[in-house]
Amino acid sequence: MLTPARTESVTPSAGVIVSLATTAWLDTTPTGATLCCLLLVPQPPRSFYETPAVIEQRMRAVAEALRLGPAAAPPPDIGPRLRLFTPTEVALRFDGTPCRKRIPTGRPWTLLLGQGTPAALVLGLDPLSRSAAPAEIDSYLDRATLRQRLPFGHTRSE
Repeated sequence: MLTPARTESVTPSAGVIVSLATTAWLDTTPTGATLCCLLLVPQPPRSFYETPAVIEQRMRAVAEALRLGPAAAPPPDIGPRLRLFTPTEVALRFDGTPCRKRIPTGRPWTLLLGQGTPAALVLGLDPLSRSAAPAEIDSYLDRATLRQRLPFGHTRSE
């Protein structure tokens, strides 16, 4: 018996949103402008049932809830999604859910965001540990970029 394919969007659960690991840093665009960067990644599997396919499906739902574009295309403007929460923390808004992800960023990051500096929001489809060192994060970004596994978009403060 054939069943129709699901066409409705899947909203990420609060548990998925909370479980995302984050890394924030400042970078420079090719034109010399400062850019706030934010990476969201899933955690490594915690159980037998969390297969790479399940993790990727969850992350694609997160990418859809953020309206991120594919890695092979210019980044879309996903609208204002970041709210300054404290001098060193922002909250990220997702479509379809009242849940927000609180993200530690550091004072320079939030100051620049508050002054209108845009933010590049990058989502990794593959797991990376919260305790990853900067060199591991760089390596992850290099590998995921080559494999086009980093949906992304540009955002700003609300």
